[in-house]
Amino acid sequence: MTGSRRVARRRGAKPRASTTSATRASPATRQRAASHRLAPHVLPHEYHVHVEVDPGRGSTFRGEVDVRLRLGRSCRRVELHAADLRVARARFQTAGSVRRGRIEERPERETICVHFDPPLPAGEGTLRLAFSGRLRHDLRGLYGASAEGRRYAFTQLEAADARRFFPCFDEPAMKARFRLAVTTGAGNQVISNAPIARTERRDDGRRTVHFEATPPLSTYLVALAVGALEATEPTALGPTPIRVWHPPGKGHLTGFALEAARECLQRLEEYFDLAYPYAKLDLVAVPDFEAGAMENAGAVFFRETLLLVDPATVTLTERKRVAEVICHELAHMWYGDLVTMAWWDDLWLNEAFATWMAFHVVDRWQPGWKMWHDFQHHRAAALRLDGLRHTHPIHSEVRSPAEATQNFDLITYEKGASVVRMIERYLGPETFRSGVRTYIRRHREGNATGSDLWRALSEAAAEPVEPIVRGWIEQAGLPLVALRRRGRDGALRVELRQERFRADARPGASRQGGPARSPRWPIPWVGQIGDARGGTRVARHLLRRARETVELGAEPIAFLYGNADEGGFFRPLHDASELECLGRHRQRLTAVERMGLVDHQWTLARAGRAPLQGFLELVEHLADEPDPDVLLALRGPLGFLEDRLAGAAGAGAPDRLRAWLVRLYRGPLAALGWDPAEDEPNDPRLRRAALLGILGEVAAWPPVLEQAAQRFRAFLADRRSLDPNLADVVVTLAARTGDAARFAALLDALGDAATPQERRRFLLALGDFRPPEQVDRALALTLSRRVPTQDVAFLLARLLRNPAGRERSWGFVKRRWSTLRRRMPPMLVTRLVEATPALGAPRWRRDVAAFFRTHPLPTGTRALRQALERFDLDNAFVRREAAGLGRWLAAREPHVQ
Repeated sequence: MTGSRRVARRRGAKPRASTTSATRASPATRQRAASHRLAPHVLPHEYHVHVEVDPGRGSTFRGEVDVRLRLGRSCRRVELHAADLRVARARFQTAGSVRRGRIEERPERETICVHFDPPLPAGEGTLRLAFSGRLRHDLRGLYGASAEGRRYAFTQLEAADARRFFPCFDEPAMKARFRLAVTTGAGNQVISNAPIARTERRDDGRRTVHFEATPPLSTYLVALAVGALEATEPTALGPTPIRVWHPPGKGHLTGFALEAARECLQRLEEYFDLAYPYAKLDLVAVPDFEAGAMENAGAVFFRETLLLVDPATVTLTERKRVAEVICHELAHMWYGDLVTMAWWDDLWLNEAFATWMAFHVVDRWQPGWKMWHDFQHHRAAALRLDGLRHTHPIHSEVRSPAEATQNFDLITYEKGASVVRMIERYLGPETFRSGVRTYIRRHREGNATGSDLWRALSEAAAEPVEPIVRGWIEQAGLPLVALRRRGRDGALRVELRQERFRADARPGASRQGGPARSPRWPIPWVGQIGDARGGTRVARHLLRRARETVELGAEPIAFLYGNADEGGFFRPLHDASELECLGRHRQRLTAVERMGLVDHQWTLARAGRAPLQGFLELVEHLADEPDPDVLLALRGPLGFLEDRLAGAAGAGAPDRLRAWLVRLYRGPLAALGWDPAEDEPNDPRLRRAALLGILGEVAAWPPVLEQAAQRFRAFLADRRSLDPNLADVVVTLAARTGDAARFAALLDALGDAATPQERRRFLLALGDFRPPEQVDRALALTLSRRVPTQDVAFLLARLLRNPAGRERSWGFVKRRWSTLRRRMPPMLVTRLVEATPALGAPRWRRDVAAFFRTHPLPTGTRALRQALERFDLDNAFVRREAAGLGRWLAAREPHVQ
């Protein structure tokens, strides 16, 4: 899921489930987990599902399911999953008899038990059940969606919502083949995982679409879309037809998705040395969708913003994101669909690999896009999350569906991908790929665990890989690696010291103030060395102990950067003299290393491990920064300084901070100007947007705000009047200085938006208006159908981050919680929780904690703990550093003669 060629299938292949485990769970842990699991002696082999659904005519559905089962022993009951469904008419058929069963509902387990007396014998048979339900409104299971007056039905079944579509064995290791049949109105298109086998016309004017059987799949990968959808002409990669399905009238927005899908699929086949494993590839644009995208085998579902683009108006950032998400989901066809995790504690096996692979493949396709810069932005967010006390290991114990849902986060995706990248760089690309190919072939159409992957990589590398990886996968948190250069007898060395990085702790002390033994990681350390002649080289070392020394040679060194190309998932801590060297030689670092330096120094300052002054001086060094992604890395820290720290730093500090930023960045903006040359390359276009973000959004510089308002009016009249890469910042700045008339104009533009990206841009900008009346209008929209279910949490989060509207927005959330909660699916409600630290003051921290004590969120418990911790960290930072910031800014203020 996203933060998603015909194979010669082995028709008789049975799913292979590994018995190994990535962790050694205790007996008590195994017993708790087992209490949430289905019996292992009842295994599905094949499903025949027939469902009747017509979203344009009603909000209900009904159907029948036949499940061919293998019973490992005689049993009196069969337990399977069913939630929010009416299930009836249980029958069990074998070659010689048909048995009636009694259905017992177990809502606390989201299952039903079908009881038989006398017991069923061991062997094979077919369980037949009738079921019915309502199309849901929370984007889970089989749900209803609407767009432009048309009604649709779609599925979203990950992690554990297939049980809300039909009765099934809803665990990833219980793979089976699926044959779907759908009866619906004659005007509806029907899409599922497999090609259509035949269509029957019915006497009542409806039709029944029968699909071919799928290869073995986990239930969460089953897909169904019903409604007025149109398809592109197929483009082919070998025998695989690729189509984009979309709501009517959007065919002109499909070209880039088709190109990206074909280019990525070709490179994925080459990487795995294995043909695409399903009979077709449909990419489906869904008008209301919980996830960014979902890797349903053969029928991948996407938010429209991540699939449909207009090449004339799309920003480069949006284009890159669409390509990355498409590639992420296609990587899942092998890594997740063909080979599936055995249980949700290995979710990272799917998501971390697909995340890494997407950047790897798109970078090979479009090297000029600098995809690894984008990866660094995502990785930096994961580093920040992993520094919290309330982080979790990449491999986390999962006992229930709610716990599985919580693991769709930055640790599973971005930290997991960073570890995959680190291991790939350590082993070497060819060795790593050889091990991955072995893993996929060995477990195809079955299930696997992390240990299965490490075994295959160890075979390829001819050395044990698991001892290196286990510390990264099973241990929460990340290391801090402190560096200190030493020289003796003409030989230069660097001393490396590792400890766990904690965002809230003093070095060498636990939270209670006593001594703490820091965990250890096997760190594949690579340092970037700048020599005195202007060249660079790297030093490598596998750091296993708390302190080790690495020889660097006798040649004089100009600088040493402690995480070359940001390839390791740790924070380097340079001493003051090394930082001074890095500042002087900053342009000899790669752009990704400069991005990393910004993030590390800011985070170390927040944690009290480095002086804030050092970060501020680094900002000054980077005033002439040529790379837009480095400027984007500065945007978040500078925004926090302006929003929280400067306001507590004394009278005049906010104005001094903004004036300081104007002095640093107005010159670079003036050199670029607002209007790009016709043939201007990407970097200056993106740099211009980043500078406008700093000068407009952070420094609130009147010349930028006034120009943005003028260009916004022209942009509403003619979308081609503005470089697409400036659209986000111009619309945001216009909203921040907007009044009721501008709000109304933006709302009208929202209704007339020509692309999904444009619609999302206008919608979220409604959360940036400052007058209370406009804040209230934006809040009221979250209760209306003008804001799709998929966007409610994002608009509320934007409003909570609006300094003029955050307290008003939190009050609205509390008052209207019962209604809002129904409009936010479990995975999205955490986005709202994550935004609450923007409220700031300790009294709001107490209020948030109290509110969610009385309104608990089963899928948001970890997100709440993390949000409360962020409250504490932010407020401690403000208390500690505000006065010092005020003094530093006063000293930097130009003296008027």
